[in-house]
Amino acid sequence: MNMHATSHQSEASVWPRLRGLILIATLSGGLSGCVTSPVERSALDEIQGRVSADQLMPVDCLLPAQVRKLGAKMVYLAARKAIKTTALVCEIRGGEYVAFDRADYRTSLNVWLERAHQGDAEAQSYVGEIYEKGLGLPSDYKTAFVWYTKAAEQGYSRAQINLGYLYEKGLGVKKNSLTAFNWYRKASGVDGSEIDYAAAIEVKAASLAQEQNALLRQEINRRTADIKQLKSSLTVAYQASTESRVALDISKQQLVNLQRQLESSSEEPRINELKRSYAAQQQKVTQLESRLSQLADDAAKMTRTLDRKSSQVSQQTTLLIAEDTLGPSIEVFDPSIVITRGGLPKVRVRSGGKVRVISGRIDAPSGLKAATINGQAITLDSSGLFNAAVTISEGEKRVLIQVIDQSGQRAEFSFMLVTEQRAKRRDVDATHLSRVAGSVDFGRYYALVIGNNEYQNYSPLQTAINDAQSVAKILTEQFGFDTRFIRNADRYTILSALNEVKGKLTEKDNLLIYYAGHGERDVTTLQGYWLPVDAEQENSANWISNSAISDLLNTMPAKHILVVADSCYSGSMTRSSVARMDIQLDDKQQEKWLKVMAKTASRTVLTSGGIAPVLDSGGGANSVFARAFLDQLEDANGLIDAYKIYLNVSPQVQKNAASIGFKQSPTYAPIKFTGHSGGEFIFVKSSG
Repeated sequence: MNMHATSHQSEASVWPRLRGLILIATLSGGLSGCVTSPVERSALDEIQGRVSADQLMPVDCLLPAQVRKLGAKMVYLAARKAIKTTALVCEIRGGEYVAFDRADYRTSLNVWLERAHQGDAEAQSYVGEIYEKGLGLPSDYKTAFVWYTKAAEQGYSRAQINLGYLYEKGLGVKKNSLTAFNWYRKASGVDGSEIDYAAAIEVKAASLAQEQNALLRQEINRRTADIKQLKSSLTVAYQASTESRVALDISKQQLVNLQRQLESSSEEPRINELKRSYAAQQQKVTQLESRLSQLADDAAKMTRTLDRKSSQVSQQTTLLIAEDTLGPSIEVFDPSIVITRGGLPKVRVRSGGKVRVISGRIDAPSGLKAATINGQAITLDSSGLFNAAVTISEGEKRVLIQVIDQSGQRAEFSFMLVTEQRAKRRDVDATHLSRVAGSVDFGRYYALVIGNNEYQNYSPLQTAINDAQSVAKILTEQFGFDTRFIRNADRYTILSALNEVKGKLTEKDNLLIYYAGHGERDVTTLQGYWLPVDAEQENSANWISNSAISDLLNTMPAKHILVVADSCYSGSMTRSSVARMDIQLDDKQQEKWLKVMAKTASRTVLTSGGIAPVLDSGGGANSVFARAFLDQLEDANGLIDAYKIYLNVSPQVQKNAASIGFKQSPTYAPIKFTGHSGGEFIFVKSSG
């Protein structure tokens, strides 16, 4: 059964109004290269308003072959080109695509596989994603790994990110965190430079159980499919046995009749004819008996296999760990963790200091039993946040954070504090950082801001429109965004607005999509949805799935895209693939880091909460999340990156929600399968 917020009025009288559901599932270099051409824009403008919303959805499109001329006489057809674009653009350009059959991986493979075999890195990366997604079949991580490796070794950053994810999670390859971070480093562009890869670190004890569950479910699905096939084969075998037994009975009766005719016949020619018929019939009986015996053996083998697989499925089903018994997680906010090529991650600290404060968050859904840092108990606030001082010694010192919950599940994370002698060292403030960034070209900024209050079939929201309007205002006036704000949008309006802003973008631009409104989560598929105002309960026809939003992002040529969802979003990968700025960098390194981030593609999502309803109030005229987000934008001095906003928004939201007895934890991660390459979305405040 699908879940949604504000489904019971009695709840509204007790709790502040809740907004949507957030799902982050532990959810990639160059783009598909499908920039909307002026011809396409003209055609789109001409038929705008007369197309169906489904035509605005993304597809894998195979364009027709171009007719080319070589010299005066030779004319030939070029190879067909594969692109990711909308169904409408594919139709306009005379392309071929399969609509409404996204569950069949073969339809997508048909578009990309030929180019992949020819060595095209983009196509190889897409083929890997098709196998990793599964698309109606269990995910084939080993095959995905092979294709990602082919593309990654050609320097294709999208594949490098995906390959790093497989290494980090141990999917299709032996788990190796260092190899994963090295691939993330290569994708982000900091490999081989004097700036280190500082990663967002989150360690979940539950991740192992969740991955085991995922692998078990894949195996169960595979064996269930085998069982279905075996049952079908058994049915065919039983039917063949029945038919063969009937044929055998008829043949035996015919033998008896022939024997009688032989005994009663006296004419030599007739006797010889009957003997030949008898011999042929006897051979047929022997063949039918042999076939029956073989069918019986086959049926017995299939039955034994069926019983074995059924038993295996039963055993594996009992091994599944309940999803609501998640283990503890550790998230380190500060310091920035630099992943080194050997040994533990390292954090540089100034020589002469006595202590280093470690900040982060510990979450234990089943209840916390103990949390320590280097053997000393950690004090947590009501939101799970902690600030723990660790003494500094000359050289290197190991820091070990350990957590155990009430169910006995554990999580731990370790890194090294390394003292450095620096003649002149200063912390970076925003004003200084903005001066350093003066030589960096961040490109143009666009925003699509959506706020939905007035739902036709769901209870209305209170603050979504005001939240969106406030965000649109500050983005336009203080950060120079070209902003489009839409309120109370139906499905067609949202999809057409996404396609309209796509037409404005170039590969140097930035796009922020802000959505405030109801969200749904399908508890069977774990798919998340945004709900337009014309959405119907228990009918997903007008819902917009997060996978569709992600697919649309994959067709957009912008360098950086940030989705801010004060509602439902899913399909994100680990935060470990997020590059973070190390505040210990000097001016030259800071400038280089900003230049790398400016030229490296990013596709990230900042959400207002986890797998639970989120508050529609708590921030005055805004939601608790929107108020914290707006505060960060207003307080920004010069520039601020999206991850820094998350670090500041997250504890604020948790504290404010906890003050009224509610638990809400914002999340931040790259969006899987959209072209994230390890870059970062950076907000640059307008001068003057």
